[in-house]
Amino acid sequence: VSVPLAGEAPPGAIRLHEAADPADEAERAAACVLRHVQAGRVPVALPAVDRVLTRRIRALLDVRGAGIRDETGWKLSTTRAAAHLMLALRACAWNASADTVIDWIKNAPAVPPHRALALERTVRKAGLRDWRELRSADLGDGQRLQSLRERVNGWRDSLQRVRSLPQWLSDLRGVLQETGQWPRLAGDAAGARLIAALRLDEGAQAEFQQLPQAARRFGLADFSAWAGDTLEADSFVPQPAGQEQVVILPFNQLLGRPFAALVLAGCDELRLPPAPEPAGVWTPAQRLALGLPSREALEAEARTGWRQALCTPQCDVLWRRCDEGGEPLLPSALVLSLQLEGAARAADPREPREIEARRTTRPAAHASQLALRQLSASAYEDLRRCPYRFFALRLLGLHEAQELDTELEKRDFGNWLHAVLRVFHESLAAHPQPPGPERSRLLENAADEVTRAQRLQPGEFLPFAAAWPQARDGYLGWLAQHESREHAVFGEAESEREMQLGPVALVGRIDRIDRLPDGRAMVMDYKTESPAASKDRVRQPGEDTQLAFYAALLADDTLRAAYVNVGERGRTEAVEQAHVVQARDLLVQGILEDFSRIDSGAALPALGEGKACEFCSARGLCRRDFWDE
Repeated sequence: VSVPLAGEAPPGAIRLHEAADPADEAERAAACVLRHVQAGRVPVALPAVDRVLTRRIRALLDVRGAGIRDETGWKLSTTRAAAHLMLALRACAWNASADTVIDWIKNAPAVPPHRALALERTVRKAGLRDWRELRSADLGDGQRLQSLRERVNGWRDSLQRVRSLPQWLSDLRGVLQETGQWPRLAGDAAGARLIAALRLDEGAQAEFQQLPQAARRFGLADFSAWAGDTLEADSFVPQPAGQEQVVILPFNQLLGRPFAALVLAGCDELRLPPAPEPAGVWTPAQRLALGLPSREALEAEARTGWRQALCTPQCDVLWRRCDEGGEPLLPSALVLSLQLEGAARAADPREPREIEARRTTRPAAHASQLALRQLSASAYEDLRRCPYRFFALRLLGLHEAQELDTELEKRDFGNWLHAVLRVFHESLAAHPQPPGPERSRLLENAADEVTRAQRLQPGEFLPFAAAWPQARDGYLGWLAQHESREHAVFGEAESEREMQLGPVALVGRIDRIDRLPDGRAMVMDYKTESPAASKDRVRQPGEDTQLAFYAALLADDTLRAAYVNVGERGRTEAVEQAHVVQARDLLVQGILEDFSRIDSGAALPALGEGKACEFCSARGLCRRDFWDE
């Protein structure tokens, strides 16, 4: 006996909902589901026409405590258990990044959290992007960090060599047990499914040993690819947590199943075409010869499923006017046919709520109980640009975590150049050379030494290395003129200085100090910015913090100071601050007055003006973008 699933039945009550965008569509669909649940029309069918949209709707329903049974499930590769396992495999690769290994360590229960964070701070401070670059010397005298590094390298080394698939599974299980990840996998529903799919249980890989193909030996990259493909090919369907109120299911499984209500979201021209595109590259003749359904048969099947779905007593059909990127969308042709048949638009199913508007005002902190013992030039620059920024970044000590896996930037080139010039001038002071080829060779040797010390990769540093010959020759030309014109003698480079000023100690590192024939010091700070920017710094002596601050670090009553702008196009220029003594005296007086006011309880407001706000890491804390101005 053959009973057709597509029977004749009258359509239910159909309501059409046009949403503005995906977020609006998800909210409207969730509101429709909740209204049906509140009215007792359960179970509610929620077909997964658009999987991303369905996930959004489910998240909104979970917040409201709806009982959901998800029959679609999701790829096992997208579960948290799979993410942890694949992270372990990526972290064991020979060229794994420091971020990947640290992420793995922080998710390994066998590693104490405080020790993992200490190792992360050390690695980020050293700026090591590849884990293999981490040496014992980078960790200092910390025995616990040294022990942790050796332990992690032991886990990584155990998954480096080539072996057969059964041996891979056994060794991977051993690493997961040593790191403490195995109990978490075994105690999680998705993790248990993952263990079964990969045959990770002890003895479960016996079936592989019976296959001659499993004797093939391969490396970590091939094994990781196999594990990823296996998890991608399997699905995880969670068990419902409570009473079933909403059922998420594929659209083609609506046939023959009674539901009290239907919420059909994603009915636009892209996601619900009336004639689905046949899969594969076969021509109509080839599809006929192979017994595959034709386009006409697929269209008839889709239209039949559509009519049967609309026979549900209560139906809500939703679509959106535009996608995430603002691209306009039309409703599906199936929806247009409903409009021609007289189906009416429904009102917004969401319940309006009255929310009291609260103004976001500029914050102003008080820091009389936060003592700052040391003050650097950059810290005082923060205070002058924005007091609240100084409060957040300096007094509270908040800062962004440094990214390791990033490309080299202009700032990295500046740090490299500072180190190169320090090594060059110290070598030149130890072995004086007149201007000429020997100086150029000495500077080139310094560049090679610093490049090796900072572990810079040749290919990555190539854009800056290409500009280095011009910058080198331009700097040597300026140095010769500087020595002949000023008769200056190099004194010291990267000099750490400290000067006590009332309750606070001024600290800083001066790039270079020369001595002039009259005994005065000449303070210099290297810059790789445009010459116009350096000239803007010295235009108003009272606004220039850096050179004045460096001058305050020296005990000299009179001195000179200049920015040395090392250009990448072959021109080096010194921009002198002619009124550095006056700027230093004003700066010292300002520091004393500012900290006296802070100690007395003066407010540290957020200014929200100028370039300081464009790249300020404390912008989210002061909520600059939400001020009611």
